Amino acid sequence: MALVTANHPPQRPWIPLTRPNRTRPTCIFTVMCYNVLCDKYATRQMYGYCPSWALDWEYRKKGILDEIRHYAADIISLQEVETDQFYNFFLPELKHDGYDGIFSPKSRAKTMAENDRKYVDGCAIFYRTAKFTLIKEHLVEFNQLAMANAEGSDHMLNRVMPKDNIGLAALLRTKEAAWDNAMSIQKLDFTKRVERC
Repeated sequence: MALVTANHPPQRPWIPLTRPNRTRPTCIFTVMCYNVLCDKYATRQMYGYCPSWALDWEYRKKGILDEIRHYAADIISLQEVETDQFYNFFLPELKHDGYDGIFSPKSRAKTMAENDRKYVDGCAIFYRTAKFTLIKEHLVEFNQLAMANAEGSDHMLNRVMPKDNIGLAALLRTKEAAWDNAMSIQKLDFTKRVERC
């Protein structure tokens, strides 16, 4: 058996969108967006330059979770998460770290047997429960939107229909703990941007 050593990826810098104004209450939070590469897409045919052991989910999931925990973002958006991975790995692991989450598989899951459904990938959003409360979640099925708005455009339908892309949005309410230098805080709602899978 050969010992495999792998270098850790370089640190990724945070990109601040604005600087806080310390003269009024400020809600500062971090957002992380990550494509976990669903197991069925992690093949030698697609990633021939990558050793088989590095594509294996049992190996990759530890590195993905380590990176998520390292950055400790307040909101985490994940794409290409298999249904089974969400419920049996990501959700329980991240609940230990103070998160809750929502998930939606791609549309084709509705047409599949329950045993096959667990392998369908989709989108997940996690949020720190100390800072946010989930108010509402919304699923966007792009193929349904295309059919409703195609107006005879076969080009658009041919482009959108085979992809089975979805978007998942969460409306989150900030909690008092999310606010810095909180004087008299007016409650604000924050809508998580839609993530496309």
